Order: sequence, then C-alpha cells, then structure tokens
Amino acid sequence: MKNLTAEKSFDGEAFLKRVGNSPGVYVMQDCEGHSLYVGKAKDLRKRLASYFGKRALPAKTELMVSQISNIKIITTHTESEALLLENNLIKEKKPRYNVIFKDDKSYPYIRVTTHHPYPGISFYRGSLKRSGLFFGPYANIAAVREILGQLQKIIPVRHCSNTYFSNRSRACLQYQIKRCSGPCVGLIDPESYREDIRQIIMLLQGRSDLLSELFQKEMRSAAQVLDYERAANYRNRISALREIQSRQGNLFPIDYKIDVVTALEQNGTIVISVASIRLGQNPGDRHYIFRPLMREDAKSVLSSFLPQFYLRHIIPKEIVIAPPLKISKGLTSLLSEKAGHKVLIKVNVRGKRAEALAVSMARAEEYLFRHLASKENYEHRFASLCDDFTIDKEADRIECYDISHMGGESTVASQVVFKKDGPTISEYRRFNIKEAAPGDDYGALEEALVRRFRMVSEEKLRGTAPSILLVDGGKGQLRLASRIINALAINNVCLASIAKGRNRNPNLDRVYIYTNGRVNRVLLSRTSMHFVQEIRDEAHRFAITGHRSHRSKKRMKSTLENIAGIGTKRRQSLLLYFGGLKSIEKAGIDEIARVKGISAALARNIYSHFHS
Repeated sequence: MKNLTAEKSFDGEAFLKRVGNSPGVYVMQDCEGHSLYVGKAKDLRKRLASYFGKRALPAKTELMVSQISNIKIITTHTESEALLLENNLIKEKKPRYNVIFKDDKSYPYIRVTTHHPYPGISFYRGSLKRSGLFFGPYANIAAVREILGQLQKIIPVRHCSNTYFSNRSRACLQYQIKRCSGPCVGLIDPESYREDIRQIIMLLQGRSDLLSELFQKEMRSAAQVLDYERAANYRNRISALREIQSRQGNLFPIDYKIDVVTALEQNGTIVISVASIRLGQNPGDRHYIFRPLMREDAKSVLSSFLPQFYLRHIIPKEIVIAPPLKISKGLTSLLSEKAGHKVLIKVNVRGKRAEALAVSMARAEEYLFRHLASKENYEHRFASLCDDFTIDKEADRIECYDISHMGGESTVASQVVFKKDGPTISEYRRFNIKEAAPGDDYGALEEALVRRFRMVSEEKLRGTAPSILLVDGGKGQLRLASRIINALAINNVCLASIAKGRNRNPNLDRVYIYTNGRVNRVLLSRTSMHFVQEIRDEAHRFAITGHRSHRSKKRMKSTLENIAGIGTKRRQSLLLYFGGLKSIEKAGIDEIARVKGISAALARNIYSHFHS
C-alpha cells in the first residue's frame, strides 16, 4: 500500500490528477486533521471525481466537501482488501459523516460447559474463544431464557454456575421440582448425566425427531425390564418434547443458518433489522436506528451496515436482504474468507425466504413506528417544558447533574443529556470528585460544574452549552450553579433545580428557576413535571451506578498499596507475618521492621501511614 496526501489548501481538480484508477480507500479531513468521511472505491479516481465534478451535489454532501482540507489515499491490491481497510478505519477514526454501526451489547448464546466433569447449560454473553459448546446467536435474552426453561422441562440438567455447583452440600430447589438431577451431591452417576447432556446437545442442534425416537426406545426398554419409574420418566420427556414441537413452526430445515436483514426509512430515520434464523426458527429480531448526516437513503445505509456488522459477528451461510442492492464480489469474497465457508447474499427471493422477509419487514415497520412515536412524544414534552420555563422554543439540549456517595466515600457526579428525541446516552458523563471534602454535596457539584463549563468557556469542548441546566437539589444548589455559570460567562442558559418532596413523595417535588438574579419556584404542567422528574431520576440512576462501581473498585485495593515502596511481594510478606491488616495497624515500628524485606525507614513510613 502507499499513501498520498493532498495539500492543506485543497484543490480538488489538481488533486484528482494525482490519483490513479486502482482500488483503495480515501480519508477526507478538515483543517484540524479530524476525519470527515472514509470511503472505499474500486476505481479511486472515478469515485473521487463525483465529489469535484460539475454536477450539483446534495446540500449535506456539499457541506462536507466545503470542509475538506486534505484527502489521504491508501491504495490496495483488491476490492476486498479496500473493504476491510475501510471498516477498520471507520472503527478507528469514527468520521463525522459516515454511517457508523454501534452495537451496545453482544449477542446472547447458550453455553454447554463440556469441559466440566458434570457439564452445565447456561445463558452466555461474551467471547466465543472460551471452552465449551455455544449455540446461537439469539436476538435477545428473553429468547434464551425461554429456551432454557423448555430444556429443563424435558431433560433435568444443571443450569447453575460452577462456583454454586462446587459449594453445594445438599440438593437445591431445582432438584425438588424435578428440573435438575442433583449431580452436585451425587444423586446421578456420571455416565447417565453425560447421556443427558448428549441429549441436550441434540435438542440444541435441532435433532428433536431423532431424540423423540431415542426416548421411545428407552421407554420400551425400561418397560420390558419392569423398570416402570424409568419408563414413566421417558414418557414425561416425550410429552414435554411433543408439546414444544407443537408450538414451533419451522420456517426452514433445522440445519439452515440464514440471516434476514431489512432496512426501512421514514422522516429521515432509518431502521435496520437483523433476524437470525437458527434451527428452522426465528427467535426474534434486533433493530438498529440510524439518522445519517448526509441524508443517505435506506439502500446506502444498508450497504454501509453489512460489512461493519458481519465483520464483528458470526456470518451465516446465507443472508437475505431488502431493499435489493447491487452486491459487490469484494463483499461476498471477504465474508466467505472470514467465515471459512461460502456466503451467499440474496436480494430477490421466493417461497419460505420471501415469507421470512415479509415477517421481518413487518417487525421493522412496527419498531420504526414505535420509535418515531416515542420521539414525537419527547418533542412534545420538550416543547411543553420550554413553554413553562418561558424560553426559546429552539432550545434543543437539557443537561442534568446529580451527586452520589455513601457517607462521603467515592463521590461521583453525573451528567445526563436529553435532546428533543430523548436521552443521548453517548454524551453522558461521570466526574470522579477529587477536590471536594467527603460528604460536601455543594463542593462536589461545584467541582463537576466547573470542570464541565470551563471547557465550554475556553472552547475546548466540542458541542454547545445546554439550553436548560437542571440540578438535583433546592435553592442552594441552584444559586451555586448560577454563580458558576455567571463567573464563566456562559450565556443563554436557563438554570433550574428540582427538590425532592417531603418523605420523597414525587407529588410534592418542587421546581425552582433562576431569573433576573433571583430564585423563584415555578409551577409546571403535569407533562413538564413528569419530564423533569424522568430526567432527574435518570441522572440519579447514572450517578449511583458510577458510585457503586467506583466504590467496589476502591474496596478491592489494599490500604498498603497507597504506601510508597510497598509492592506485591512486600505486601504479601506483611500480611503473612501479621495475619491481617488490623494487626499491622496495631504493630510498632520495631515489630514491622522484623518482616523480611522491610527496612527500618520503610517500617517508619508504614507506621506513619496508619498513625498520622
């Protein structure tokens, strides 16, 4: 590969003369070196010429092109190589104008811990490189829970963790209700338990008909030797299996692995739904919302989504997509290479594939409708609050701050952001309070606000100041916020606070607003009040989760780690010698110095640390 960079004073026509016709990737940058857009092309010159030709560009694209100060070109040998490089650069640089796939959570799986003497079956989310067998992916946790519950009714194997299993001294409730065979206390021999696990794996592989035949054979064998209790057990398993089979309508043969990916657009919002059909069934869809800055249509967003999504997830043998796209050979060859098997991407389908596509489209349409309805609801509540606060209806951002600690320990301040379409989680922020005294809520709030708005006043923080700044508290907190905002010369910010009602009764909550140098109580409409309470509660939730995380990490650390000169080995020597931290605290300098590796000077430091 080779790099080729344009001059800072960008001239599109002159730059095109230096670009070849090979495949590759281009990175558009602004004058500060920030990435605006990353794209790939089979023919770089032809693709880039579309930005600088005589034809008029769409308004959003023209805005992006006007910001270009530099273009980096990276040539590749093949289109597949360019596609992979584009995906990696988008993840690394997060360019402003690209459609970027962000997945908040990995897909859930069912895991069978086959490496354990008594394997367990459980819900799993994480890396698939760990030991055991994995079945999935499933669309959501509910689908996994339902399948696990069904499996327990048919074959009673353990669903508990290895730690819980190894510490049992008697059978748990699951054994009492016949959902587990009690391997933890030896109520089933290893051979029989292994056979149950083999049958569970057969079920998860979709071989239920074969398993039914096996149950019938075992039931007859047990009846012939007059083992009626065992025969009844298999009869119950057959009944449970038949009940589940009757509720399941298989779309495809059980060995098919097909994904159905659909994209729909409405009012500039695009939803992409992914349905993973496994074992002949669709356990549910996953939905991803996009609002592209350059107003790309559903086809363009779907085209960008496919490589980003499947280069991070398991790739099936077949992918059905809608609306139809012109699929490049580079994409199919890249996915086939990554998957280790041939991958087909189909656009015009019939029969069962068309049925599955229609179902997925209907679900995507329903999800988009609910999303837009929710967005419209937030816009209405936002407008209602602006009316009650008598501020400009062009206001588009609310920030709320809350403080959380326990007895002054591990104080954390939270900042949550709400816009007209609801909470903007990507802009949430936590502040670990370092300077304020423990338990000083005013000091903690001051530190958080100064750290946040100093960046705004110095223009170091991307984005603008909020239209409404809300703090959790009463008149005192609001006066403090107004003093900081005025000192930092932040203009056009409506300052408000919400104080909890007596006995924490939400109907008695009070809202104050800062106007003309005074703090006044304001009576809100029911819609606005509920909106402010929701924002306050979200800030509280975000603060308390951060506090708990910070506190647990802090408590995992030993006090000895804060003493200069005490590393892992010396800490272990001290704890082994004294038997615990309390004994070290009570020990004198001479006694501490007797520990191997502890000098007299270090002993004095340790003693001073506990007695200063």
